[in-house]
Amino acid sequence: MTARDAAALLGRARQIVAAVGPLPESLRPADEAEGYSVQRALRSWFADHGDPPPAGYKLGCTTPVMQAMLGLDAPVYGGVRAGDVHPGGAALASSGFRAPGIECEIAVRLGGDVDARRRTPTRARIAGAVAEAMPAIEIVDNRYGDWSALGTPTLIADDFFQAACVLGKPAECDPMALDRAAGRTLINGAETGRGAGSDVLGHPLDAVAWLACALGRRGAVLRAGTLVMTGSLVKTVWIERFPAAARVEIDGLGTAEVRLE
Repeated sequence: MTARDAAALLGRARQIVAAVGPLPESLRPADEAEGYSVQRALRSWFADHGDPPPAGYKLGCTTPVMQAMLGLDAPVYGGVRAGDVHPGGAALASSGFRAPGIECEIAVRLGGDVDARRRTPTRARIAGAVAEAMPAIEIVDNRYGDWSALGTPTLIADDFFQAACVLGKPAECDPMALDRAAGRTLINGAETGRGAGSDVLGHPLDAVAWLACALGRRGAVLRAGTLVMTGSLVKTVWIERFPAAARVEIDGLGTAEVRLE
């Protein structure tokens, strides 16, 4: 497998909103380690094609409902491109996605580095590194059709469904209390599901610690200024009719809204 060639294929598909089928066998990552290698190469490919530095990371499969949906029993992560981060209230063209889905998330932005290579990132240490927390919508995109046919390594290589993030306003809150936040997803005013911060690996800060450790094993550091989407509290809601108005409400954090037109 050549990570750069696989990344180029995925990057070009993302640019033109093309479907992503199984990669050619010679480019297909064989395991998660190779998937993350392609993901890093994809980040470099975007930079070479004019992208600004990435905004941060998205976590997937951090809650039981999402692990059941995707058939995984452990988290994964992907990158978030800076140009794919939008303020709450944004209106986005549905033509920018193939099959968009809405996820209800707690997002944090770090004010200090978290280097798991040097020190174990406990919940308290993560709390001390959090500069702000906010409600967020992750817009995922099923670019794959039958994603199970591609396999987890290829999904990891392609940032695991990531397409866009919509951020509500930062809230005044105690990061240690994020596990007590309840969240809801509403589509066109109708509630479609709810969950709790405690569903996210027991605590959203523990999800950030997991990410720091995963990056540390690959020699990387979770840097100050990084946005971390901690994973959906609610099962993904796939949008099939447009226009559609999506809203997430998270107790103690507030709301985030987006309109897909």
